[in-house]
Amino acid sequence: MQLQGKTVWVTGGRSGIGKAIASTFVREGARVFVSARASDELTAAAADLGPEVTPLPCDVTDRQEVQEAARAISRAAGPVDVLVNNAGASVFKSFVDSTPEEFDQLMATNLRGPFLCTQAVLPGMLERESGIVVMINSMAARQVFPDSSVYAATKGGLKMMTDCLRSEVRRSGVRIVSVYPGATRTEIWPERVLEKHGHKMMGPEDVAQAVVNACTAPPHVLIEDIVMQPIGGGI
Repeated sequence: MQLQGKTVWVTGGRSGIGKAIASTFVREGARVFVSARASDELTAAAADLGPEVTPLPCDVTDRQEVQEAARAISRAAGPVDVLVNNAGASVFKSFVDSTPEEFDQLMATNLRGPFLCTQAVLPGMLERESGIVVMINSMAARQVFPDSSVYAATKGGLKMMTDCLRSEVRRSGVRIVSVYPGATRTEIWPERVLEKHGHKMMGPEDVAQAVVNACTAPPHVLIEDIVMQPIGGGI
C-alpha cells in the first residue's frame, strides 16, 4: 500500500511513538488523524505535526466515543485505510501490590481499546478487501520483566487477540501487523532510567519507520510481527 492520500488513524498520538508514527505517515503523503484523551496536549501535538494532521479527542476505552471518532474520520477524509492502535497505559508494580483498579485500567486501555478501535474500522476494510491494522505491543508480551505481571497480562492478551484476528482475516486482503518495540526513549520510562540508559535506547522515530515500512510492503506481502531491540540488546 502506497500512502499518498491514504487515511490513517493513530491512537495515543500526542507524544512518543504515536506522535512519531503520525509524523512519518505525513511525510509519506497520508492524511493523519491522531487521538488521545488529553485534548489540549493533543491539539498542540497536531499543530506541531502540520496541517495534514487532525486532532481527534477520543477515549479508546469508551465504545461510543470510538464509534463517533471513526464516523468523524470517514466524513472528513473517507474510510480509514490504516489504523495504528498505539494508545497504552502502564503500571509497574509487583503482583501483590497491584490493585484491582490498576488491573481494570490497564485492561481497558491496552486490550479493550484496540478491540474497540479495530471493530470500528474492520468491517469497512473487509468490505473493500483492503486495509491495515497495526498493533503497537511490547516486549513484555514475549518475555518476563520484573514488576510487570498486570502490564504483561494485557500485552500478552493483545498478542493472542491479534494473532487470532490475523488468522480470521488472512484471506480477505486486510493485513494485521504486530510491533514489539524494545527499550525506546519515551515518557513511559522514569527519568532516572532515561538518564542512565537513554543513550542506548531506540528512538520513537525508529519504531515509526518500521511501521511505515510494513504498511508500504507489496500488497502480496504481510509482515506479521516486527520485533525491535536496541543494537546492544535490552536494558
